[in-house]
Amino acid sequence: MTEEYDERADDVRVLLETAHVPPAHADLARAIAAGGAVRRRRRYAAVAAATVCALAGTAAVGQALDRTPGGERLEVPIGETVTGTPAPFSACTVRPLPPPAGKGVLTGQVVADPTGRYAAASLVQPDGTVRPVLWTDGEPALLPAAGDGAQPRAVNSAGVVVGTSSTAGGTPLAWVYRDGRVTKLAPVDGYEWWVPLAVDERGDVTGEAWRGLRFVVVTWPRAGSPVLLTRPGDVRGSGVGGDGTVVGTRGEGADPYVWHADGSGRALRLPPGAATGQALAVRGDWAAGWVGLHPEASAPPARPVAPRAQVTESDKRVLDMLGKAAGGKLVTAPARWNLRTGQVTHWPERATPATAVNASGWVALPGDGGPTVVSPGGEVTALPGPADGYPTTLSDDNRRLYGERVPRSTDADSAAKQRLMNGGPATELLMWHC
Repeated sequence: MTEEYDERADDVRVLLETAHVPPAHADLARAIAAGGAVRRRRRYAAVAAATVCALAGTAAVGQALDRTPGGERLEVPIGETVTGTPAPFSACTVRPLPPPAGKGVLTGQVVADPTGRYAAASLVQPDGTVRPVLWTDGEPALLPAAGDGAQPRAVNSAGVVVGTSSTAGGTPLAWVYRDGRVTKLAPVDGYEWWVPLAVDERGDVTGEAWRGLRFVVVTWPRAGSPVLLTRPGDVRGSGVGGDGTVVGTRGEGADPYVWHADGSGRALRLPPGAATGQALAVRGDWAAGWVGLHPEASAPPARPVAPRAQVTESDKRVLDMLGKAAGGKLVTAPARWNLRTGQVTHWPERATPATAVNASGWVALPGDGGPTVVSPGGEVTALPGPADGYPTTLSDDNRRLYGERVPRSTDADSAAKQRLMNGGPATELLMWHC
């Protein structure tokens, strides 16, 4: 029996030892707040019922499949076993993403394709230059130089990477890595800066451009010049789905908004007690991000705005402005939107925005008590690993997540610099395999 089968056998033994049937209707807020040692029991319990059913079903199916029509028993060769599909997020493991050997330290946020096979981030080399890195099934490869301060922004299921950097003179540079080389994306006329946010399976790139505080959503067809998808105004694109759907914010009040590939758009619903919000990621009929709540609408004690790049300085200014207008300071909570029904779900017990959502509607939540994943129906499963783990991507098959460790500090940048001074990675990037 191989080591992999040994590990799976151990997992099954643990499940059977700890198995109990969870309540039919779990209290989501209570489940999220449970934390600590209960996280491990909840993860095992969440898959225990499925495991028991799978074992019973396997026995019944085995009786039918391992005999001929005449009743004679079939000899099944060793290793030729019939297995069912594991329950989502059962037996997950987590490990740091390795940097290219001897090449420097990792930094920035990790991005991944919908299959989870490819991931990309940045690497600070010993001479101070920053290069993009692409992982294929967890194995790193250093990509060609792409200007100063290269930062990957998205990758597709063919391993095509798009990102941003700047020239030696400080002018903006958006780029795409394809077929072993990096090429420059055409500038967007009339705008000061442009950022790719996604690359689809055809190779078309979608992102945003801005001048001053005016944003516009733009696409770069694989063959052709950039095309504006929205009219110049107070709009901001944050995430792009595989079908061309763009989510972000619109208006001075930073209302969460969605634009469809046919050019139509609409505001996303806010939960009771919320004054603002932003959708950051989209996949299929689902979007994830954050909402700004009045303190009395959040779980006590009220939390400050999460100190993460996903809530930008401009977002914080909007929160402060709206909070003053409402007579108090706003706080953040992660949120998920069903774009088909309009339903919004938020978790006021947590402060960090949600950025990992897949085509089935599963969302990964970072924050207090450690990272968890929540099904479309509200079932909560704890993820293994550090309590400060922050998943930022989630594959469509629920098998791979990528993210980072976010120090529990109001100054994450200072913590990253301290790790650099100590010879460690500027950002510890993580990969969960389930």
